[in-house]
Amino acid sequence: MPNKPVDLYPEFYNDVFGPIMAPGSSSHMAAPCRAGYMCNSLLGGDEVAEIVVEMDNDGSFKGTFGTMNEDLGMLNGALGHMPDHADFFNVKPWLKEHGIPYRFDFCTMKESAHINSLKFILTGKSGKTATLVANSIGGGMIETVWVNGYAFEGKGDTYVLCIFDAETALDHDLLVQKIEAAMPVMEAGVGKGQKGGVMHWLKINTPLTDGAKAALEGLDYAVLSPVLPVPTTTAKQPQLFKDMVEWRRLAAEQGKGLADVAIDYEMAASGWSREQVVAYMRDTVMPNMYRRTHALYEEDVQPLCTPFTELHYKVWEQGSKNLPLNLGVIGKSIKYVMAGQPPVPGVLNVPGPMGTGGGFLYGVLSAIEEELGLDPEVTLRGLFVAAGVGAICYTRTGPTGEVIGCTGECGVCAAMAAAAVTEMLGGTHEQIEAAASMALQASIGWPCDPIPGGKDMPCMARVLFVATMSIVYSQWAMAGQDPVLPFHEVVDVADTIGRGLSGDLLCTARGGHCSAPTAKAKACAFRQWHATQK
Repeated sequence: MPNKPVDLYPEFYNDVFGPIMAPGSSSHMAAPCRAGYMCNSLLGGDEVAEIVVEMDNDGSFKGTFGTMNEDLGMLNGALGHMPDHADFFNVKPWLKEHGIPYRFDFCTMKESAHINSLKFILTGKSGKTATLVANSIGGGMIETVWVNGYAFEGKGDTYVLCIFDAETALDHDLLVQKIEAAMPVMEAGVGKGQKGGVMHWLKINTPLTDGAKAALEGLDYAVLSPVLPVPTTTAKQPQLFKDMVEWRRLAAEQGKGLADVAIDYEMAASGWSREQVVAYMRDTVMPNMYRRTHALYEEDVQPLCTPFTELHYKVWEQGSKNLPLNLGVIGKSIKYVMAGQPPVPGVLNVPGPMGTGGGFLYGVLSAIEEELGLDPEVTLRGLFVAAGVGAICYTRTGPTGEVIGCTGECGVCAAMAAAAVTEMLGGTHEQIEAAASMALQASIGWPCDPIPGGKDMPCMARVLFVATMSIVYSQWAMAGQDPVLPFHEVVDVADTIGRGLSGDLLCTARGGHCSAPTAKAKACAFRQWHATQK
């Protein structure tokens, strides 16, 4: 019979620096795209003929719809595209050209109470229908709730064989034994149907083998495809650390740096070798971060512009030339961070944890590397320290605007950046934790209140905090300042305060800055414009 369930916990390339994606929000664009992709897989290769997406009237998607490319993510996913699809921004013209209707319905979602819930209803050309209800739980991660009307909780981290048993006529144990005879099964269970019947589900490491397909002949089944770059397998080991105290202890006992222990953490989480873990950060994550923050200066690319866009990098480039304090690493950090803001077709984002957070983080590290003439390997080590800090945050809270406000996005990004900068500058393990602690302490209580049509405000104002103050907090820590609170306690405080914020302050575009008269007028103008963009 299947092994006991693998204990899931946050890791670097699924949670912290993922998903690598087209420009947009990781929770509002990439996660819905992934949910749509999973729903598409239920069609079993049947081409999509119609797309319907339902969302709750009181959920977070309603207030921000269109500002974070929510609609583009949903449509791409429904067509079987992942968030990094090369022609991501052309999906609406493509659907129109091929005569495929789509509709976004805001209603009362009875199948999930999550603020970021949505339901895909896809119809194939053969008439086959697939439905999937999922929640976006932050950082591009999702959890499924219903699959074709059957209860199933999954994170998109494995292949899932779904066998639909409308009459409850099949023997579950016998089914599992037949599949196990043809291929390994990690975990299995049964989900009840909304209208009766059950769904037998089996988590498997790979697509179905021919032997498994033969065992399923005559049955109604589908396979959910994984959406995460690091699928869960039985090679996953227990979590190495959940706070910086334990992280530092491991480093001291083993005579290693924090970056080395962070690599050990990812090896345990992914089952990958050290070479694979390092290569993915060096050859996939870093180049995408670099391009996101440098492409506008080094390549012939054009950012997307709308009547509601502000090209902050151009404003800064033109207006800061004669500013007396626009010098050195601070000025260069701001330059790269500004370039990481506008969406550029073909240039991918690396979240961390906010949708463009990896770029904002890397903008600071890249500026330090250039100004101090550091080896890129130093920056690489800084990124591993940042990833470890991010994993602690994902372990102890939901670092997303819909859960704890912008503290979970800009605030966590600031802590990650401060720790990474301190690592790059040769700080002690204690100083690295102090820098992260103080940066997050300063960020607690921030609401998530992006203004629709508000030229990326107040988000960009907070992002500049990440870019500049992460450097300041690193220096303060290296000067010897005691943060008083260990980092994990600050994360716990952030979680308590953030979860106490009203729903109007959690990325719903209803409260905070969005409640100002000018913000309301801009939001109204944006929604009128967006409604015309078919």
